[in-house]
Amino acid sequence: MQKFVVSNKYIKDKNLISEIIKNFDDYTHILGNPERNIIKKIPFHENFIAVKSFKKPHLINKIVYKYFRKSKAKRSFEHGEKLLQLGILNPEPIAYIENSDCIGITSSYYISQCTPYDFTIREVYEQADAESCIKAYAQFSYQVHEKGIYIKDNTPGNTLVIRKGNCYEMYLVDLNRMEFHKNLSFDIKMKSLSNNIKEQPYLDIFINEYSKVSGYKLKEVQEKIYHYQKEFNRKIRSKAKFKKFLKTIFFRH
Repeated sequence: MQKFVVSNKYIKDKNLISEIIKNFDDYTHILGNPERNIIKKIPFHENFIAVKSFKKPHLINKIVYKYFRKSKAKRSFEHGEKLLQLGILNPEPIAYIENSDCIGITSSYYISQCTPYDFTIREVYEQADAESCIKAYAQFSYQVHEKGIYIKDNTPGNTLVIRKGNCYEMYLVDLNRMEFHKNLSFDIKMKSLSNNIKEQPYLDIFINEYSKVSGYKLKEVQEKIYHYQKEFNRKIRSKAKFKKFLKTIFFRH
């Protein structure tokens, strides 16, 4: 069984998209790290599309994504459309596909326009204009928060940056893990910011600019972001220790 949803703008391309998905394995231009999900850049008319094939779900998630929760592909598509309605840029959503059997979802795909970009926030430290870009990113983050958008997976690789003269356009990608609210609490805002800019002096530049545009007190922003960064690092260390412990149990000679 297949569920195939296409944006109204691309209804005429439904057969072409279907053919691309059938031949997905034949395309070789992979974007990013294919460790979990595979994203491929594929020719589409005179341009390119990005097709994201989500990792095949295990048995429980097969059932969950079919009957109890929206699949990652569906969430990516719906969130992309919602973001554009709110004035937040992301590669234009085109379609999503869910394949399923009698148990649940077996595979899913999210299709969007492929947006050329100059760098991601992860590479911002390598740019000659890093300071001005980080200030722009703080302003962008404030705009996202003002729209009531909580990005759960707000990692530096998930914001694309395009230079436009002395200004910047920023696009969100990897859209499935986010929520939309009327308002966000201060704590949620700070938590969503804590996993992005970490290197000094850029973190202080970011915090100063966010405080300036948001009206929050500098000290409060500083303390909360540092708190959540420490909490995140503690969780990472705990996971590493637990994995090491499991290895000593199951892989003893």
